[in-house]
Amino acid sequence: MFNTATVWAGNWQHAVSSRVSTEIDSNPAMSPAYPGSVRRALFEPGYTLMGKVGESELKAGLALQIARSSNQILSQNRDSPSMFFDWSRPSDAGEFGISSRYAETTIRDAEVDATGLVPLDSTRTSRNLSGRWSKTMTERSSLSVNGLYERTSYKGATLVDYATRSGGAIFNYAWSDQSASSLSVSYVEYKTAGIIARRRFANAILGWNWKPSDYLEFSLQMGTSKVSGGRDMGTQGAATMQYTGQRNQFAINAGRQVTPSGLGGFVTADQVNGNWSHDLSEHSRTGISSGWRKNRSITDDISRTTEAWLQHNLNSFWGVRTYCRHRIREGGGVDGASANILGLSFTYTNPDF
Repeated sequence: MFNTATVWAGNWQHAVSSRVSTEIDSNPAMSPAYPGSVRRALFEPGYTLMGKVGESELKAGLALQIARSSNQILSQNRDSPSMFFDWSRPSDAGEFGISSRYAETTIRDAEVDATGLVPLDSTRTSRNLSGRWSKTMTERSSLSVNGLYERTSYKGATLVDYATRSGGAIFNYAWSDQSASSLSVSYVEYKTAGIIARRRFANAILGWNWKPSDYLEFSLQMGTSKVSGGRDMGTQGAATMQYTGQRNQFAINAGRQVTPSGLGGFVTADQVNGNWSHDLSEHSRTGISSGWRKNRSITDDISRTTEAWLQHNLNSFWGVRTYCRHRIREGGGVDGASANILGLSFTYTNPDF
């Protein structure tokens, strides 16, 4: 996690963050036949600026991940920048907002979750521009509308560049302080670059949230989705339970989602995730997380991940976190493979910035 130092200068708030990490990965390519380990060093500085101009609220940020590897065949050296800009303005007609994002990341990290594939280490670049509008209709109901244009490109991989245009609307209604329902509809148009290939995806989701106490919350979403040609993608949705106590936090969720990918269309994934954390003291926390995911793309691919971590704030300036992660991949037409990651990271905050 990033730690942040902030200071106000008039109506503007500046925030800086930095993290230095080192980790050992026993099999970054998730190869069943020829596993090879690498050592990585990472430096991740970031800067955020927030403020108001009249009624408008602005937020912008820059970040950079500098990674160096002991084996550039298995894991490349990289300098991965990202940036964002958000603008929002309330009015009698509702609240309007515009956001823009740019990010470079390793394809291996991005696509292993989206498609189940573990390609060669290379670069994925995404750019998007989105707009949103929301308004409180009555004391109990609200309506929001959003639109997004995104371009995704790949360098050094056989995946297909693509662009998506999407839009949707969500209607929320609060039955009581503890219970609320929602109806959301969305539409996505997918187009590959340089190839005349279009896919269209639409879905409708009913949702329900229930909070029986200050510590416990449940949510359920269920609906149906279709792609162009009338092909039914089956049931889509998610179920979540979250507990937040004084010293313990626990959450579990399960669901199915349909997302665009670099394979030339949409892919479906089933997943179950759970995490638990415990406050050991005022300065220390520990936790465990576990996840299972089945990607239905070219072939069915199953991945399982388990992680344990310990975080301690040495003082108001320094923090340290150590973590151990175990990954297993099965299916995809190849033998199963596994990997272990052991890492240590330091964070530094400077409140005088």
